[in-house]
Amino acid sequence: MKIMLTKDVENIGRAGEIKDVADGFGRNYLIPRKLAVLAGRGAEGEARRIKDAAARRESKEQEAARELAEEIDNKTVVVRLKVGAEDKVFGAITSEDIAKAIKQQHQVEVDRRRIELKEPLKQLGEHKVPLRLHRDVEARVNLIITRDR
Repeated sequence: MKIMLTKDVENIGRAGEIKDVADGFGRNYLIPRKLAVLAGRGAEGEARRIKDAAARRESKEQEAARELAEEIDNKTVVVRLKVGAEDKVFGAITSEDIAKAIKQQHQVEVDRRRIELKEPLKQLGEHKVPLRLHRDVEARVNLIITRDR
């Protein structure tokens, strides 16, 4: 089945590309989710228009991500975690907690999905947390986890 992608689809292609995919994948996944349309007559012109729009949107998003990265890169964020007897930690610090702390302490809005934590942090001390703000833009935040009194 020939389809034209209307949005970027991971492992398939970018918006505006014309691809051959399995019939079921196109009919049951891509087309209902409006990620693609059937490639008919005039698809090349439409594909060019979609590619141009995607390129403009991509450059705007990348520029905004670069500005955000310059503003927040290597900033220090302090988060408190409850600790019991014998330094037993209660709870964990998640990406949502980090996003809230960044907004509260530095007045910068960061989407929690952009914070790359493999698993929630449960140790006191200093941690370097990577932020993937865009496909090509990355920043780091110094996170200090202290005792909540």
